[in-house]
Amino acid sequence: MGALIRIRNIEKSYVHGPGRTFVLRRISLDIEDGDFVSIMGPSGAGKSTLLHILGMHDSAFAGEYHFMDEPVHDLPPKRRAELAKQSIGFVFQSYHLLDDMTVY
Repeated sequence: MGALIRIRNIEKSYVHGPGRTFVLRRISLDIEDGDFVSIMGPSGAGKSTLLHILGMHDSAFAGEYHFMDEPVHDLPPKRRAELAKQSIGFVFQSYHLLDDMTVY
């Protein structure tokens, strides 16, 4: 098996007026099993956007994303959801919980 996570030339942009605003541009990285990774940068640098792509919550990006050698960028939505459910835990930065409910 190659890298646990391998991304190549990931780009994410939004239409803004007559042009595009890029939040991620040509991001490439390999994360091996057991690696400890920190993503740091100023507000608006694209940290949360990158994490949402890596967590398979966002599929609207350009580039290649392989997770455990599976081409996430080419997977149908159902298979991508299964892979994320089986293999990825995600704690949201801005979580919205119901005050009168408990989660176990």
